[in-house]
Amino acid sequence: MILNAGILVTMNDDRDCLAEVHIVTEDGEIAAVNDGFAANPDVDASDEVVMPGLVNCHTHMYALPLRGAPLSVAPESFYEALVDIWWRVDETFTKEDARLSALGSCVEMLEGGVTTFCDNYSGLNTLPGVLDSVAAGVAATPINGLITFEQTARNSESEAMAGLEENKRFIDGDEDGYDAVSGHYCLHTLFTNTREVVMETTAAAREDDRPVQLHLEEGLVDVHRAIEEYGSRPVPALAEMGLFDADVIAAHCVHSTERELEVLAEHDVAVAHNPYSNTNNAVGIADVETMQDRGMQIGLGDDGWAPDMFEVMRTCVGVHKLKQRNPSGFDAETALEWATVGSAGVLGLEDTIGSLEPGKDADMLTLDLGPNPVRPGSAPYYIVDAATSGDITRTIVGGDTVYRRGEGVVGVTDDQLAAVGEAAERLWNRL
Repeated sequence: MILNAGILVTMNDDRDCLAEVHIVTEDGEIAAVNDGFAANPDVDASDEVVMPGLVNCHTHMYALPLRGAPLSVAPESFYEALVDIWWRVDETFTKEDARLSALGSCVEMLEGGVTTFCDNYSGLNTLPGVLDSVAAGVAATPINGLITFEQTARNSESEAMAGLEENKRFIDGDEDGYDAVSGHYCLHTLFTNTREVVMETTAAAREDDRPVQLHLEEGLVDVHRAIEEYGSRPVPALAEMGLFDADVIAAHCVHSTERELEVLAEHDVAVAHNPYSNTNNAVGIADVETMQDRGMQIGLGDDGWAPDMFEVMRTCVGVHKLKQRNPSGFDAETALEWATVGSAGVLGLEDTIGSLEPGKDADMLTLDLGPNPVRPGSAPYYIVDAATSGDITRTIVGGDTVYRRGEGVVGVTDDQLAAVGEAAERLWNRL
């Protein structure tokens, strides 16, 4: 494929933004980025901005059918939201709900320019075998994804171990049947698990060379329960259990102290930052400034709530400026980095995705940003300040155009999308 780009936002090491270039792809990878427009390109984005595909490093696709649900609850804390909403929902899920919510979410992500994601599914009553349902939903679309079952011992340790077995089963076997879907491990939180579950999960992750993702200090309940149970805050407690001997992706870290962040940095723990979700759940603002000072790998996720990653980037910029009460206190380009090459690094995929340069996968999107001129020096800021998923004209995965504005996602029918909505309504009725 040959693509002409009016402005190319590469997100390479030098963060180059180039004008009037063309990209050459071969076998799904970028072979060259050349000056000037090519004659008769396969994709003509000569009047548009071209940027890397977005990478959503922390999501919950099973949240999709909850949107619009007529729930008569009004949680006043993060823990109440878990008990009154999320744990009710995941205990009501069926395997078909898991498949269809994955399908609908993947369509939505591709329409929003996300080409790779990392998902955490929770549904205790769908074990065993539910990851096959999630994978089937993902595989019905042309997206790349990491999936896992979110292990929890909130009811019993045996249920957490069943979740661990589900992850191991998929990784050791059924994953081989999918080209673009892979598995990893996930602990819901420390406070919803036990020492034994943490240690067994760490051993499995190390054996299979897969990351472990967990929600870390998203709410204060995680901190308080750790002190009650282990006599220390979550990070030192998890360190003592050996979790950080595995590759760890810590989602949120809203209440992590500077000393805890130092420990995470010493163990090369990556952070999935979810600013939109943290705002929505009113849990607080993560100390990304200290994370940056410690050289930690940071990416952006939507946590299942914000279907437009451009809104996630804008929220990221806004909350960190507001925190400092400084309109210049956070650089918009940093948010773009975290949503692309940063999230790729969180997932351990920085060698293949996240930037547009030779040798990387040809995952990208094209944007029509309207009548104002777009210049190389300001393009990243224009994207973060003004773009929405509605400005995306194409999403390209592995050199193939898989979404065109007004035409939908390749291979997904209207009947399939209708089934997603029908399943949501049935879920509402059960709730």
